[in-house]
Amino acid sequence: MLIFAKKLANIMNLLNFVSQYPDESSCKAKFKEYRDRQGVICPICGHREHSWKRDKESYECKQCGKRQSLRANTVMHGSQLPFRYWFIAIHLLTSTKKSFSAAELQRQLGHKRYEPIWNMLHKLRGIMGKRDEQYSLSGVIELDEGFFSTETNNDEKQKPLKRGRGSQ
Repeated sequence: MLIFAKKLANIMNLLNFVSQYPDESSCKAKFKEYRDRQGVICPICGHREHSWKRDKESYECKQCGKRQSLRANTVMHGSQLPFRYWFIAIHLLTSTKKSFSAAELQRQLGHKRYEPIWNMLHKLRGIMGKRDEQYSLSGVIELDEGFFSTETNNDEKQKPLKRGRGSQ
């Protein structure tokens, strides 16, 4: 999913994005294409061969017959939001330098409820954070400024904090 989002952001500005994904069906077709390339794994038997059931819009395992939706086992799992909302959020998160609030995205999308938009952004930021965990810095690292803290054991946590001068 992250590779997909990265490729989406690298090749598109907002006008290209709107022209390439004008409606829900184009977003759904692109996501299905991505899922087909990545491969679908059956959650029951682990089999990798599936057939696409166009009328049900789901994959069916060729071994055990278990059906799963296009969103199953992805970041979109359990969401009722349109694919286009997800694509727009992914595009904005990966192509803008500064982040934006869920309330702002809700306003831009014209969605009535705040909670599903917040959940969507929370999930997307979570997988973006997992991607960042894969990389580690090495060699000499220079920082302009920073705030560092240390872990304290339980005994020190229970002591009352010192107040006033010399408290830090």
